[in-house]
Amino acid sequence: MVEIATITSKGQVTLPASVRRRMGLRKGSRIVFLEEDAGVRLLREEDLERGFEAYDRIRRDSRLTRKRMGVLVKEARRRLWKEHYASGR
Repeated sequence: MVEIATITSKGQVTLPASVRRRMGLRKGSRIVFLEEDAGVRLLREEDLERGFEAYDRIRRDSRLTRKRMGVLVKEARRRLWKEHYASGR
């Protein structure tokens, strides 16, 4: 689905109703903008927090340092990207 919004002179954007419904956003909801190479990803703040909590729980259970876990995640992302995009599909 494609939705288009206009940026106001104050830099504000109204999220389309279909996006708000799909993401479960209401008045007062907090969202996070994650800048990536291909663009920007929009997440609910609570979803990001849950992801961090799960990541930290796995790290602790595996007895890895944050630095080592970060290295492993980067390696996995690189490998998955190659499998998905560089496989000639």
